[in-house]
Amino acid sequence: MHVLLMGEIFFSEHEFYQELKAAGFSIDRVPYDTQLLSASRFYDYDMLIIEPDILDKQFFSTIKFLRSLSEKLPMLVVSKKNDLDLKVQSFQVGVDDFVAIPFAMQELLARCKALLRRANKVVADRIVKAGPLQINLETREVSVNNNMVRLTAKEYAILEMLILRRGVLISKTTILNYLYADSDDEPDMKIIDVFVCKLRKKLQNAGAGDLISTMWGQGYIFHNTHSASSKEEA
Repeated sequence: MHVLLMGEIFFSEHEFYQELKAAGFSIDRVPYDTQLLSASRFYDYDMLIIEPDILDKQFFSTIKFLRSLSEKLPMLVVSKKNDLDLKVQSFQVGVDDFVAIPFAMQELLARCKALLRRANKVVADRIVKAGPLQINLETREVSVNNNMVRLTAKEYAILEMLILRRGVLISKTTILNYLYADSDDEPDMKIIDVFVCKLRKKLQNAGAGDLISTMWGQGYIFHNTHSASSKEEA
């Protein structure tokens, strides 16, 4: 299990860090930064433990964005304020658990394990299927009818984002921010059309059908089965 600890408390509370390592977790520790939270790197983690400086509008909007990308990623907030309204708002935007300082390390560790068990029950393995299409989220391998499909890193990232939010409209802005959050580049929005066009053709050529619909001026929707009505712009 790969866990991201974000916040100043985890630089001083070595007991919790050592207990997580002893429990078999692979851990990254970074200062709190909403830009890091918004970055695509979060997608590689099995759990996020966050101690925000303050629970403000930017924090809540960031968490809501992360939850829109992944329904199953466990997120636990450690807060200096034990405020009921803040807890409620955190849960409303997608946080799975909320712990106020001070707390017992044993309790926090138990909460982490409970969240991970719950997540693992939802996703018994890392295989996601849609018709003949299959994605291994662990190895990032994509196949159609058991035949491997070679995708670029950007194409795979888009496919993973879309399939995990199947049936939901994902805007081009969201995809662009996800792909280039860690980059200084500022590509034109049309590059997303190019990526999706190439991805769609590879899946169609492999026999998956047209699983991605383009909504003019809005974004893309992934379907489990072939979509006959697709307003193409890419």
